[in-house]
Amino acid sequence: MDLKRVLDIVEEEVVDGDEEELASPDAKRRRTLLNSSSMQEAIGAQYMQKHLPKLEPFLRRVVQEEVHNVLIRHIDSAHRLPLQLKTSSKRYKLQFQGNLPQTLFTGNRVEAENKQPLRIVLTDAVNNQLITSGPLSSMKVELLVLDGDFNADERLEHTEKEFSESIVFEREGKRPLLSGEVVIVLEKGVASVRDISFTDNSSWIRSRKFRLGARMSRASSIEERVQEAVSNPFLVKDHRGEVYKKHHPPALADDVWRLEKIGKDGVFHKKLADFGIHTVQDFLRNLVMDQYGLRGLLGSGMSNKMWESTVEHARECVLDDKLYSYCSGHGIILLFNCIHENIGVVVGSNCFSVNALTATQKALVVKLQQDAYKFPSRIVEFKVQSQSADQSPTAPVPPGPASTQMPGLPPQGGQSSPTRCLLVGSVLRP
Repeated sequence: MDLKRVLDIVEEEVVDGDEEELASPDAKRRRTLLNSSSMQEAIGAQYMQKHLPKLEPFLRRVVQEEVHNVLIRHIDSAHRLPLQLKTSSKRYKLQFQGNLPQTLFTGNRVEAENKQPLRIVLTDAVNNQLITSGPLSSMKVELLVLDGDFNADERLEHTEKEFSESIVFEREGKRPLLSGEVVIVLEKGVASVRDISFTDNSSWIRSRKFRLGARMSRASSIEERVQEAVSNPFLVKDHRGEVYKKHHPPALADDVWRLEKIGKDGVFHKKLADFGIHTVQDFLRNLVMDQYGLRGLLGSGMSNKMWESTVEHARECVLDDKLYSYCSGHGIILLFNCIHENIGVVVGSNCFSVNALTATQKALVVKLQQDAYKFPSRIVEFKVQSQSADQSPTAPVPPGPASTQMPGLPPQGGQSSPTRCLLVGSVLRP
């Protein structure tokens, strides 16, 4: 109803009505309400007539999108079960044997963990048996780079379309991501990845990781659907980053910045260097001798979580077999391993492990150990005297009076003398 028509009706009602009745207060109120509601109705109708053509495309699009989403969900749920049931319909699949390292570097040859060759095998999808004969066992295989997020749920199945949509290509102006022998040939169902390397890092994609993929070469005319191989995800860093790579496990002679949370030429590196701590061995020795002093040296800039990470990494270090000694001046020699952990004591020509000592003797050793840690320069490498075949193995007699004994130990040469030990090529552990 348009505005003009509403106003005309209102006017007729006013004219035809009883003038006296219209003159009453109640009549005036009814007339005012009637006029107001009629006006609102007319304005609303006029607004809809004016704006409905503009709203119609928007409303139509919203409805179409909602209907589309409902259909997609319905189709997806309808197809999910048949897709799982079709697992056995793929008779063959390619697989990588061995995992790739968590981090690779550009320009370096791609190898499996522990420097082992990375292999691809063709297997039966049902029983995982290697396929060693037939046309497929000698086909060409193409190596590709995939997004690290592909198959994140580690599904056993994926479609050819899903695989293809996850292939990562080189950035504009860059070389192909993989260089080298990117097409290899199966021999009796097995092929080795011998000479490929990455030309670019993985930091520019959302997942920041790549996966390696392998599929039957597109040039091969095969009717069978062969499931593509997908590796574990990994980072690819620029080769120059390898110079600053952390070692797992670290070596004793590694620079201290090889430890986690200590950056080369960073604040912590400089603090340690100023204190004479240059290697992982130096760090471990200070950790053993004065843990709290070392922690204080690094300051509040290193959080407790960072400290724990650094210490945990340092403790992965493989120790060597060298022994070190500290002469107390009382005829007792303390024995230490390469990071100055006390592992034994020599009294006269007898050697005792720490665990063989009584509580009183251990207390004495702890006191002597504290004295040694105050003067670490006096802890020197321990040289073991060579023994002839017919001699009983003995440690060298330490300087000082031969009669000096630790409390509670039997005298040298007594019938109850403890078992002696030869300190050659091995380290006594507490």
